[in-house]
Amino acid sequence: MHKRCGMIRKCQRQSTRQAGFTLIELLVVVAIIGILAAIAMQAMSRYRQQAYDAAAIHDLASAVKAEEAYYATNQTYVSFNGSGPSVVSVPETSISGTVSLTVVGDAMSFMGTATSSRGTGRVFSYDSITDTFVSN
Repeated sequence: MHKRCGMIRKCQRQSTRQAGFTLIELLVVVAIIGILAAIAMQAMSRYRQQAYDAAAIHDLASAVKAEEAYYATNQTYVSFNGSGPSVVSVPETSISGTVSLTVVGDAMSFMGTATSSRGTGRVFSYDSITDTFVSN
């Protein structure tokens, strides 16, 4: 019976030692979560910049359509520039909050550029002669 008591006490001690996590285990988990959060934040920042670039491309495409509509009525292209958020009255187009847009037009053609202050820094261009969008 004495041996059994010793065994029971030993079993009870082992069961109380295994309950919960050690401080080292918790620190390792917190460190892993921190590393994953840092990676996620970098990816989120890249996606946000790409979204701002997409807004610049969208605004440039809208300006191209507005220029063509203006040309269909007036037989000339118009020059304008602006920064968002704003609305350009001639030709009627809107500019998003972080976008700077410049269009230079003459009687036969026009060229436009757009960039976002919060984007990747790329400048998006359109040339009506070649009818192409280019990013630099």
